[in-house]
Amino acid sequence: MTRRNLRNAFVAVALAGLSGTAAGQTRELVRTIPMQPGGWFTLDNVSGDTIVTGVDGAELTIRATKRLAGRGTADEDALDRVAIEIRERGNRVAVETEYSDRGSLLEWLLNPFTGGRASRAAVAVDYTVTVPRGAGVTIESISGDVTVEGVDGETHVELVSGDGRLTALARLVEVETVSGDLRLTDVRSDDALSAETISGRIDVEGVRAPRLAVSTVSGAVALRGAECRRVEVRTLSGTVTFDGVLAADGRYEFESHSGDVRLTVPDGSGFDLELESLSGELRSEIPILVGGSDRALEALAFGRGGRSIDGPAGDPVTGAIRGTPTLLGSRSISGTAGDGGARVELSTFSGDVTITAGPSR
Repeated sequence: MTRRNLRNAFVAVALAGLSGTAAGQTRELVRTIPMQPGGWFTLDNVSGDTIVTGVDGAELTIRATKRLAGRGTADEDALDRVAIEIRERGNRVAVETEYSDRGSLLEWLLNPFTGGRASRAAVAVDYTVTVPRGAGVTIESISGDVTVEGVDGETHVELVSGDGRLTALARLVEVETVSGDLRLTDVRSDDALSAETISGRIDVEGVRAPRLAVSTVSGAVALRGAECRRVEVRTLSGTVTFDGVLAADGRYEFESHSGDVRLTVPDGSGFDLELESLSGELRSEIPILVGGSDRALEALAFGRGGRSIDGPAGDPVTGAIRGTPTLLGSRSISGTAGDGGARVELSTFSGDVTITAGPSR
């Protein structure tokens, strides 16, 4: 299933409502397949939840449960119209959910908009899979939650409508969903790692990667315990929170159009700051030496109530940013905390910026 097909399918799934379950019937398939180190597992699902767990050993076990779903009328042949295709090629195993009656599937998806006309119930397939811990994993799903845990091989996850929960992964490359939340816990990557959703929240805790890119259109982003030399976080509508270590040679970019940006770094951290805001306030617990520009100093000139801050450009303007909110108002600020080092770029259109000193690490 291509990324374009996933996007197109979301239109239909979003209309479905996906509420209610037709009574009763389920059918289960269980298959165990030998898989040597370096193997790869691929799953392509349409509707249903997916759980993949890495385990010790050299066997792949697939448990697929077909069930009637939706508001339609059940019939005896509904489960038979959905096939679970398992293909083996070398040390690779690919699983695909195939619907022989695509017309009735589309009718079911669009049923809430067909004037209440009854349709046949569609079928969802839930997968519970265990893979050898070192195997690579690719999951693509249109409607349903996806959970992947304890996999050391390269991992890719793409969803259209559903939440993604990824835990204890050694080589996560990308995870994205169109409509749903993403939660990443204790994940690693050898290279770049990306997490993306259009409508949903992204929580990342305990990530280690050379580069991390996180974006959402509508939702908050929270990064905790991040150890990355390059971080890019963008959201159109939501708060951005970062709590982590700044590498001396790192670059960190945080942008929210309509939301606050909150940065927590170890006390005594050094960094070079570039900050832009159209309408917002800056509060920092860390002294920042403002660069020798009149424009930067002017941006710090007035706090709440018009309180002025005196001092020539180039002097530490700690009074403006330690405990006293500073009105930014269509200004940009360049400055240095401590001995400098990491480059930190903060940008918000209509939100406040807070820099907090956390425990030393």
